[in-house]
Amino acid sequence: MPLITELKRRNVFRVGVAYGIVGWLLVEVASVVLPALRLPEWTLTLLVFFVVAGFPLALIVAWAFELTPEGIKRETAVEPAESITHLTGRKLDFAIIGLLAVALIYVVIDKYVLEAEPEQAEVTTEQPPAAEPIAREKSIAVLLFDNLSEDAANQPFTNGIHDDILTQISKIRDLKVIARTSMERLDPALSIPEIGARLGVATVLEGGVQRAGDRVRINVQLIDCQTETHLWAETYDRELTAANIFAIQSEIATTVADALRATLSPEEQDRLATVPTENLAAYEAYLLGKHRFARETTEALAEAVNYFQQAIDLDPSFALAYVGLADSYSLQVYFGSLAPEEGLAKAQAAANKALLLDDQLGEVYNSLAGIKHEGNDPKGAEAMYRRALELNPNYATAYIWYGELLRNYLGRFEEALALDRKAAELDPLSASIILGVGFDLESLGRFDEALARYQRALEVDPGFAQAYQAIGKHHYLSVSGKLDEGMVWFAKAISLDPGNPLLSADLGFHYLDLGDPVKAEYWIERSLELGPESFVSNLAMHYLHLYRGDEAAALDYARRASKLNPLFVPTVLVDHELRAGRYPEARALVEKSYPELLNEGDPTVDGS
Repeated sequence: MPLITELKRRNVFRVGVAYGIVGWLLVEVASVVLPALRLPEWTLTLLVFFVVAGFPLALIVAWAFELTPEGIKRETAVEPAESITHLTGRKLDFAIIGLLAVALIYVVIDKYVLEAEPEQAEVTTEQPPAAEPIAREKSIAVLLFDNLSEDAANQPFTNGIHDDILTQISKIRDLKVIARTSMERLDPALSIPEIGARLGVATVLEGGVQRAGDRVRINVQLIDCQTETHLWAETYDRELTAANIFAIQSEIATTVADALRATLSPEEQDRLATVPTENLAAYEAYLLGKHRFARETTEALAEAVNYFQQAIDLDPSFALAYVGLADSYSLQVYFGSLAPEEGLAKAQAAANKALLLDDQLGEVYNSLAGIKHEGNDPKGAEAMYRRALELNPNYATAYIWYGELLRNYLGRFEEALALDRKAAELDPLSASIILGVGFDLESLGRFDEALARYQRALEVDPGFAQAYQAIGKHHYLSVSGKLDEGMVWFAKAISLDPGNPLLSADLGFHYLDLGDPVKAEYWIERSLELGPESFVSNLAMHYLHLYRGDEAAALDYARRASKLNPLFVPTVLVDHELRAGRYPEARALVEKSYPELLNEGDPTVDGS
């Protein structure tokens, strides 16, 4: 009897198909269930190994044995007249059909339910949410904790504990909580009353962290800024586990709320009790990622991505690590060191995963807002910023990013200024927030006030490259007219962050304005090398070729820039369509960037 016919008669093919479907379903379900049970990664690897190894064994059993009414017998022991393989085959056919139905249902649920982009809130009003005034006695600053360990390498761990306790307290709507950046800028010689006056708070929380072997000790004390009396103090000495660390953080936040007579809603109590991860190694990798992310340079952001990914590899259910990864990708796109299409897709995937794991994190919605912000969806971004601030009313980063959206995309300058001033109230010593207030003032034509804010940002952080860039632009583009002085400030900005393509492009732009295409070309080419997918870099190269009269090359870079930023359409693209007689195409391009020009009524001029 031919081999193929015999394989069919003995149902070997049917057994192989059924085994394959069952094995696939088993692995797919396990990939979801095992991480939720916090089992180690090798558990899934071992399961896949046994499934694969069992496949040839199943085929051998199907060939060598036969199912009979008396049970399983060797195939050679069954008389041909007594064989019921045809009946067994029909049963297997029905089983395969059933398994295929189950597999199809699983695929549909996985693709269209579990992996679908989470529904996003709608914007119910054009006005940003008004921040409720907080009584001064309910205000607090969490001072940087002391590293009491003998090993200086534990400093990132100490910083991370401080940052997480601050984050927990900041989730309490009934409190005003100063952000971490301002803590880092404080003069350590200041007294408690001076700190209270400088930050506008009634209390401060001091603390220290000691790590020794498998033990951790965290001591904290809540101090009244006016009288310098201790309102509460406690020492937590426990085994070093992630669960214990988060339990301590929750206890501290709850006790602080009680001491300041702040009201905790049930939702806030639940959020404070949440344990982000029980994997200590994942938590420490996450802390290192946050440490790199805070530097906001192109090199540090690449390191942050690696650390956040390491945390995710160690604990795939660690939602905050996905948030950190999403924000790192988004900021790389903003700085032009990562292609928008690639970076935003990665950021979106990470943020979606974080939202599936924990939809009560304000940080998740801020990440989604940033992605939509960079992806030219201002209305969608506004909805996400509002949700982020509902969940975390003390989130200074959300206020400043929301303010940038209103200023740069929606032209709502007064609202942007109000949001950024709220951010400055929560983080008064943040150079980037001070800079944001300056940008708002400049947009409103208040140039002298804007320059004062830029200079204040440098007082707070003398190494802040963006502040030098802002001052250079002020001198170059506004009322002072000090072109040469502006170029000095640009050069200083680049020296502080040489890997930032936006800074090089900016300098190239201004050399072009000065009529020096040779130097302009040097800086613009450098910008493209640093960020080949940067919108600003490609736009700068477009203008360089336009300046030199090379319309073909200018057109090419204009198309690249427009693809990277779909809301921006260079004039050369419109002119190209007009000269070719393609008037509908030209109109469509104008409508894409400036829809208000094609409305029936007269366009509104807002001065921007």
